[in-house]
Amino acid sequence: MVGLVPPEEEKRIFDRLIEYYSQLYPGVRFSKAEKTLTHKDIGGILYTYCGEETEATAAEKMRLINSAIGEGYSTPIIVLRKKSGLILLDGHRRARVAFSQGMGWPALVISPGKEVKFGIEDMVLGRIKDLYGK
Repeated sequence: MVGLVPPEEEKRIFDRLIEYYSQLYPGVRFSKAEKTLTHKDIGGILYTYCGEETEATAAEKMRLINSAIGEGYSTPIIVLRKKSGLILLDGHRRARVAFSQGMGWPALVISPGKEVKFGIEDMVLGRIKDLYGK
């Protein structure tokens, strides 16, 4: 499935994010988990700015993901668990496709051992259901 993030690459990104956060926030222990999120869970995810991209490019990527789902594509998204909810770190298009299809999706979850203000929180645009709901 050319052009899609393979599961092993997403796990490498996940491990690098935990290393990065551990360096940024010394003294905070981070746990990791794998979980399948429900459609409702995905709708409640806090969607972050995913970088510069045209809507045409995003739409093409989402079409590719949508067609690959039928072939078993399910690379997890990466989220950060906070008291305020799950914050999307990686897998923006996968999360949008899963939500639009009314389905659940696997996730790799990073949880800090104590409450910390993360810079990514300043990049939250809203909940997926509010931004991309039908």
